[in-house]
Amino acid sequence: MWFLLWIILVLMSIKIFNKLSTGRCYIDTVMSGKVVVVTGASGGIGFETALELARRGAKLIIACRSHDKGEKAVRRIVKITKNKRVRFIHLDLTSLKSVRKFVEELKATEVKLDVLVNNAGAICTTRERTEDGILKDLQINYLGPFLLTVLLVPMLKNAAPSRVVVVSSSWHKFGTIDDLNSGKHGYIQSYANTKLCNVLFSKELARRLEGTDIEVNSLNPGQVNTSLYRSSTVLEKIRSLLLYSFFKTPEEGAQTSIYLAVSHECDLISGEYFEDCRLSKASDKAHDEEAAAKLWSISQELVKLTPDEMDACFSKVIS
Repeated sequence: MWFLLWIILVLMSIKIFNKLSTGRCYIDTVMSGKVVVVTGASGGIGFETALELARRGAKLIIACRSHDKGEKAVRRIVKITKNKRVRFIHLDLTSLKSVRKFVEELKATEVKLDVLVNNAGAICTTRERTEDGILKDLQINYLGPFLLTVLLVPMLKNAAPSRVVVVSSSWHKFGTIDDLNSGKHGYIQSYANTKLCNVLFSKELARRLEGTDIEVNSLNPGQVNTSLYRSSTVLEKIRSLLLYSFFKTPEEGAQTSIYLAVSHECDLISGEYFEDCRLSKASDKAHDEEAAAKLWSISQELVKLTPDEMDACFSKVIS
């Protein structure tokens, strides 16, 4: 009995320490008149990010795969914030066709985009491929958002100053861009690879958009207790207790995404990496400019971006 109480006390002490040490966004920027897209916003970090941006008055687009979950998220956010300028547009990152359709639907109703938060992500334990012949985790975590972002650059230009926020992970430190779509990596290594891609992409995109007043930054939300870790087994329920103690809540994990979306402190900062609402140092791999350029070329080919599409987005800004 006393041992159990001691364990509970230790876990709660850790939880309190984590709460006190977690970075928070205290910037009170109002987002009225700003058009914001948050991917993967039906739950977890994405929902909390979207909720806070809607609370600040943003015109918000929830972009996710599930119609039911997307519409439910819209209803919850409207109920909580009283902001009725919130809507859902279907986006399935496992389909490049769906990404293109999303862009066309957004363009049909909006002429500008102030903030794009590339939040959606997944850990795929099997090496299955999408309809596009791409590893599922690679497409959800990186190549889908890559295509989405590039196609939305003209709308971001229309809103400048505007921002692109890319959710990565500390796991990027263990990643590589070699043999990305080969399927030879295990699922943990593959996840790390996609997170390195996120950081390299944000740096290369920032370089290509230099002078456009579009800021692009990536972030590590920290270890967050989200659906990535949920299961119904007894063993997993026990692990959930540990995750509750050691990991951030989704609301805490969303703070750096919110910070990068709203903070005036990030004006003119681009191509950087953040943790706990402050600048941080990404791994040496993430600063490899040759690797970033190589990754861009590989990505452009895999998602079948045409030269005309690239020219429309970057012809006047590539240095």
